[in-house]
Amino acid sequence: MGHVRLGTLPRTRSWRDVVGFIADGESVEAVANQALAASNKAFGCIQNDPGFSESVWILTQLAVAAQAADPRVFLESVGLKFDAQSSVADVAATLHEILDRWSSQRRERSDFGEMAQSALVSAVSQHLNDKLGTIVAPTADDVHRSLAQLGRTSEFGRLSRSFFARLAGDCMDYFLSKSLGAEVGAGRRFVTTAQVAEFEGAMATHAYEAAKIVEQFSGEWMSKHRFEGEGRIGRDETDRFGWYALEKVKAEMKARSSDGS
Repeated sequence: MGHVRLGTLPRTRSWRDVVGFIADGESVEAVANQALAASNKAFGCIQNDPGFSESVWILTQLAVAAQAADPRVFLESVGLKFDAQSSVADVAATLHEILDRWSSQRRERSDFGEMAQSALVSAVSQHLNDKLGTIVAPTADDVHRSLAQLGRTSEFGRLSRSFFARLAGDCMDYFLSKSLGAEVGAGRRFVTTAQVAEFEGAMATHAYEAAKIVEQFSGEWMSKHRFEGEGRIGRDETDRFGWYALEKVKAEMKARSSDGS
């Protein structure tokens, strides 16, 4: 659907409401709710964003591969080649390269798609770092054993939660960062830049807590569709999964804003 820029949206009336909430010192949840309202038009325009679709596809295929007879062969069959990787940084770099090459070949880039790609790389990197722990120089086998754990229902659920939380948080930050800087100083919402960082951290926490709602759902979805697809899951299924999961996070964030939780 071509190149979609989100930068036009902060001029809307709903975005001015967000700015007002920041200036008035409203809660994190209230501002998050307003940020989501301000971004709804963008989400509607890019609901079928190719970059988001591709990121969700890779997210799911990493988990499907973990249950394959030969995970490396399966990953290569869907365009992912990690056999030479020996570190978390290598895997992250390969994911970046794969996604960049995909975008360049199709000439389909959008702000939202790039956020999705970044969220995927961050979520996978976090998973690997958590599993490898204190290993100073993990081998390629260490990395692949960690990726193989994504075949577990609970592990894919946690990876999915991390991905959607980062994506939702980044979308809000995209809007909020345009105004936070103007609210620093005497008599304003934030006295110091450190308070801005604290606020942004609270927004990220808000998104992560709301994304808890997709953790169990994602794991169960993966188990069901992997079984029904006899070890494979198609793009139509992953597209529906991606947007349903994101809608669940958005709805939960709105509900948390309304009830103050």
